Amino acid sequence: MNFFLFALFISFSPMKNETSYNLTIAFENILEEQIGKNIYIAFWENNTGNFPKEDKVYFGEILKIDSKDFKISKELKAGTYAFSAFIDLNGNGKLDKNLFGMPKEPFCFSNNFKPKFSAPNFEDCSFELKKNKRISLKMID
Repeated sequence: MNFFLFALFISFSPMKNETSYNLTIAFENILEEQIGKNIYIAFWENNTGNFPKEDKVYFGEILKIDSKDFKISKELKAGTYAFSAFIDLNGNGKLDKNLFGMPKEPFCFSNNFKPKFSAPNFEDCSFELKKNKRISLKMID
């Protein structure tokens, strides 16, 4: 069997269907001056010890905020997730922090977790996606 036929066979072979669900995330307190800015959203899957390491994300997206009622919808396979987001106010492509490591730009974590003295762990922010879900979040300034 030549490579082309093999690739065609593999691409049409029955694969295990993974159940997926729609996750909608609504950001409740977007300010007028934040419209047009980029929001960075990073997702982590399962508790692999990688949360919230930026270089270990499951996937991430950069989106332009288009309204004060900004929301996103993602189709994700069933599982356990955590995510973080921040608004890049100055357009430098990174989350700016003060001398103590606290963010200087609006940010949030899933479950509306508000860190006190250190970054959260996966359990603080994780949620199970086993049906369509809508999450409302408030950015922390």
